[in-house]
Amino acid sequence: MDFSKVKDLMNVDISDLKNKIRNKPIEKKPVKKKELNRKVVSFDFGSDTTKVVVGKYYKDQLEIERLITAKTPVDAVGDGNILNPDVMNVFLEQLLNNNKINIKDAICTNNSTSVINREVVIPAVQEDELSTVVKYEIQQYLPINMDDYVIQQSILDRFQVESKLKFKALVITYPEKLAMKYYKLLTNSNLKPLALDISYNSLNKLVNYSNKVNDEAYSTEETIAFIDMGASTLSVSIYKDGKFEFTRIIKSGGANIDGALSRAMGISLEAAEEIKKNKGDLSISNDNEDSSNRIIRDVVDEWSMELERIVQFYRNKKVGNSIDKIFLFGGSSNLKGIERYIFNRFSIPTSKVRTMGNVNLNLKIATETIEQYLNAIGSIIRL
Repeated sequence: MDFSKVKDLMNVDISDLKNKIRNKPIEKKPVKKKELNRKVVSFDFGSDTTKVVVGKYYKDQLEIERLITAKTPVDAVGDGNILNPDVMNVFLEQLLNNNKINIKDAICTNNSTSVINREVVIPAVQEDELSTVVKYEIQQYLPINMDDYVIQQSILDRFQVESKLKFKALVITYPEKLAMKYYKLLTNSNLKPLALDISYNSLNKLVNYSNKVNDEAYSTEETIAFIDMGASTLSVSIYKDGKFEFTRIIKSGGANIDGALSRAMGISLEAAEEIKKNKGDLSISNDNEDSSNRIIRDVVDEWSMELERIVQFYRNKKVGNSIDKIFLFGGSSNLKGIERYIFNRFSIPTSKVRTMGNVNLNLKIATETIEQYLNAIGSIIRL
């Protein structure tokens, strides 16, 4: 099977994985990127919900034909890792069959605390030496076996130190075992893997491609924070001048609210989730809220404290660092009152993403909101 080279920043190159499977050395050859004038299917496998997007990116136009969600099997996916491959194989087969998806070209996007990103300063070197120097430098920071990871790097800045040119590089280390699981999941369903993308890179492409959120224009020159509010994690990604700056994952999400309600009220997780969706409202004042809403607020207060630490850490990284806008997306962003709550805590304009400019939806889905699909949509953009 022949896989095209994927040059996207921070993408795990599927052709690299193919060579690793065959125990062949990876050869880096300059290949001219060919645009695919055909549809692809993009998957975002979450611990609670799997998001599927069918569409294509051709001649700078992003066209989305289908948006699909399905409940991920319990305990089959966690922290971006496939925990039960056999169950996921059956699930994906059924998902494709039930939705009559016959497209073979497939993309996955995910994020995990096991994916490590670091900024390193290295001597200025030629491009063909960059990988070797980066691997040596990253080993000084991380006690890992480099053979167990797929390494991607990007030069963020060039500067002089004592008349010597230096590079500041962003280095992404992606566990090879994790990448292989996604590779095998797709191939076991007779899909042709094109790329395994990292969520904050998928989003970075979408941020630069689009120009509006909810019909309100934004500038890529601003510093924008996107918070992916999932079932088991909150992922914070910050972009400045259209470039990825910073990411952190909080190991808490909507499922933590369900668990807290279930324990306190002696009800099932399913019943707790219904209360969260139907009765939870962060805009209700503390004096007027009932016990279930208080439980929900307590969990969200914990999220807020973690988010405040992350924002403060980013501000302290460099003099002048600030955040101009916050955008919320993901399933837990549907919690009533969450936009106003975040704004009140951070005094930063905050919006939940419902639509994005230049994302052309098929007429059949034109009225749908896309807050759950941003990662999968962004991964379709191949640069």
